[in-house]
Amino acid sequence: MNQSLEKYNRMPVGQAVVKNALPAVAAMLMVLIYNLADTFFIGQTHDAYQVAAVSLATPVFLMFMSLGSVFGIGGTSTISRAFGEGRKAYAGKISAFCMWSCVGIGILISGCLLLFMEPILILVGASSETWEFTKSYLTIVSFCGPFALISSCFSNVLRAEGQAGNAMNGQLIGNITNMILDAVFIIGFQWGIVGCALATLIGETVGVLYYLIYFWRGKSSLSVNIRDFGLKNKVASGVLAIGIPAALGSILMSVSQMVMNSQMTAYGDMALAGIGVAMKVVMITGMVSMGIGQGVQPLLGYCVGANNWKRLSNT
Repeated sequence: MNQSLEKYNRMPVGQAVVKNALPAVAAMLMVLIYNLADTFFIGQTHDAYQVAAVSLATPVFLMFMSLGSVFGIGGTSTISRAFGEGRKAYAGKISAFCMWSCVGIGILISGCLLLFMEPILILVGASSETWEFTKSYLTIVSFCGPFALISSCFSNVLRAEGQAGNAMNGQLIGNITNMILDAVFIIGFQWGIVGCALATLIGETVGVLYYLIYFWRGKSSLSVNIRDFGLKNKVASGVLAIGIPAALGSILMSVSQMVMNSQMTAYGDMALAGIGVAMKVVMITGMVSMGIGQGVQPLLGYCVGANNWKRLSNT
């Protein structure tokens, strides 16, 4: 049985919720801050078309993260319940399934983005002035598909074994790397939106490396070994049955932003740039709520697995 998560479930309920939820909230806010940082540094180019292009491309990139949360949220739920039942080996198989599913789907989605780039640009509402900027950004960012899915997934899954701090650290390291490189590439090297996209690609890669090093050092009860990947014993159905409905909110948020951006193009690229910045600010309350939910989820799952219904209701 996982000792870290068991420790959380020996704490008073309020203390356990706060200690597990606060890092999750901080990680979600950091995602928003680094998205705002992209807009801020691109704004230093004083080119509104590049700002508009980032607004157009952002929901497409967030779709990667939303797909990763299918496995992150679904995996967290099934893994925490498995730990509550004392099924450590089964929990390892679930995490391996999540890992390699993210790799496979990430590569598939990246390929589709590159293959159908022009229809996607039309769909998101790129104009003649923003077309090349948006295309450059999405072309580079498409290569971080697997990394974005894995990062989104394991920023959730590690909480299932009580590692809220390490779950947060992977996101923080990736996001801080992104922001530093934004300043270097956009302001220092004057690479504009290409620099912004490269910073995103490198930041996501660094975040994933943190999670992989955590596993390679043997600090986890879980597994990312491809030999543990499998579909038996309802591993896939257990993850997807929880993950797909839970991730629909994030997916639909990205879709609605794409639709709104497409409609805003009728009012010009300047209006599009403005609404893109405003929407990122509006997302703050949603990110806080999502962070609280993600922080509490493994505690609830463990209680269900352990049949501790009294603590479940108190949580």
